[in-house]
Amino acid sequence: MTRLPGADRPATPLGRREIRDRALFDMEDGPVTPSNRAELTSVARLLNALLASLIVSSLQYEQHALLVRAPSHRAVATYLYDCSDADRRGARLLAARVRQLGFAADHDPRHLVARSYVTFQTFSDDDLAGIVTQELIAVRILVQTMQEAVRWIADTDPTTRRLLERLLEDKEAQADELSAQAAADRRNTP
Repeated sequence: MTRLPGADRPATPLGRREIRDRALFDMEDGPVTPSNRAELTSVARLLNALLASLIVSSLQYEQHALLVRAPSHRAVATYLYDCSDADRRGARLLAARVRQLGFAADHDPRHLVARSYVTFQTFSDDDLAGIVTQELIAVRILVQTMQEAVRWIADTDPTTRRLLERLLEDKEAQADELSAQAAADRRNTP
């Protein structure tokens, strides 16, 4: 008689009683249950570093949007404002996840730059090439950082991993758009 692969495993990974018993254990931990295998202090530290990075990135996007003054570049300024807003939303999501894990999100301005992977840099008015290049560098740093974070978390904390994957997808889209803008700027430079 041929057995199907996995036929010797139970239909679900946990029985109903075991799930209920685990849910009742340490109820003050909120959404963090015993099946979350992540080292939560390290995850919170990582998320706070990413939070700082998104806040710094958001401020840089906004600063750069304000510097773009040429009417022909209004679309770029609008895009930079949109990216700033997206980074703020991402920072709020990270802060909420840090809280869910039982820690405090650190928004203290005195510590943001030290924890951020993104270095804030500004330019003179209407230096579009410099602005786009700096933003592309910053977003590529965040893409690489988030990719490594997703790999590091793996399956120990699926909720945090999915959050980071969503943020990573947004950052990759920003990198794609900024890369196209940088290429267009190079073509239009005499």
